[in-house]
Amino acid sequence: MNYHFFDYKYNIQNFHSDLFSTTHIIYIILAVISVILLGYFLRNVNHKKLSIFLKILAIFTLIFEITKISWESYYDISRGDGFNFGGILPIYACSLLIYCLIGASFTKGMIRETCLSWLSTIGLVCGMIGVIYTNGLNYYPFWTFGAFYSLFFHYALLLVGVILLTTGYKKLEWKDIYISLIPIVALALIATPINYIVGSDYMQIQRGSSVPLMEDLAKFLGEHHMRPLFNILMIAAYMIPSALVISIYKLVMYLKAYKKTSNNFKQA
Repeated sequence: MNYHFFDYKYNIQNFHSDLFSTTHIIYIILAVISVILLGYFLRNVNHKKLSIFLKILAIFTLIFEITKISWESYYDISRGDGFNFGGILPIYACSLLIYCLIGASFTKGMIRETCLSWLSTIGLVCGMIGVIYTNGLNYYPFWTFGAFYSLFFHYALLLVGVILLTTGYKKLEWKDIYISLIPIVALALIATPINYIVGSDYMQIQRGSSVPLMEDLAKFLGEHHMRPLFNILMIAAYMIPSALVISIYKLVMYLKAYKKTSNNFKQA
């Protein structure tokens, strides 16, 4: 092994992607099983205790993000590359875990409900996708800080979303399809001008990086001077995972209510 845990990607030689390696596949299996089990065993947890957990996690993710930015910036600046405005800023869709955890834990009213809505819908799906397709493993070996950062954030996204729903801490309604989009739009208002200024692809709304079909669509619209249309389409596309989660949630709630009604009828 020609690297250490905190080594930077440019210093790791002869590295082949660990994405879907044996270790990663084992991680995916364990991550999914643990989330299912935790969602089940914690389904009756006291909401005050869950609120405390969310507060602790919110503080930890914020500190973790600052640590990651500091760690990466140290290497970038040491190499003479300067601060990486085009890739290190916490304005990716998954970065909303930090902001929405803070909003869900330390605010009240509409802000809190909006953050809970995102965490239990779009955030949950982003977490699942990130657990399965951990892009960070294309740049860092599994047993490194860079990989751990990506693995942790996506696992936390998935776990928080599942627990919010199984405990009833958040009850989804159809209007959450639109409410959950508010944090996405708010972050996009920051990401979009930065993408145009520094040529980055934060939130994947500029070039659809690593998203099948979307990369081709972005290129096509860009060539026809319709790049802003792609930005809008990518932002709107986040409603799809939200609608999917809510549909499944509603189906489960319906089946539970139906089963309860059937049992009451039989007892009568």
